[in-house]
Amino acid sequence: MTDPGTVRLRLLRDDPQPPSPDGSAFRFGLQDRNGQLHDGIRRADGMIVFDLDLRVAEGTDPARPVFSGPFASGGRDDRFIYLSWQRVDGRSYINRIKVRLADLDWSLIHAARAGGGVIEADMSGRAAGGGRRPVEWRVVHA
Repeated sequence: MTDPGTVRLRLLRDDPQPPSPDGSAFRFGLQDRNGQLHDGIRRADGMIVFDLDLRVAEGTDPARPVFSGPFASGGRDDRFIYLSWQRVDGRSYINRIKVRLADLDWSLIHAARAGGGVIEADMSGRAAGGGRRPVEWRVVHA
């Protein structure tokens, strides 16, 4: 990573099916703040991978990082990323998962930067919503 003001994140999901399907044709992807979906890459093991960079800076509480960028949604102190199932007609969503960023701390960010790693969370099996449910982030070197 060349920009010291960013951090690389990776989200994983094993199944692109919506948690509560309604029979609609859909796309599954990483949602940006403009509502556009970005496709993941399917690995040989079947896992769908979404890599993204977020800007990170100190906030009013220097112990808590503040994230920004095209994939960071929500208020300054309660940011999250959406994994979304959008109806193919583009008019609405079947469902979305809120991947909360509040569980990312400076120690993980520094560890990822120091070793050239990625901070990863497996969202397999996660139900829709979940904005308050903790996310288990870990640094991986790949």
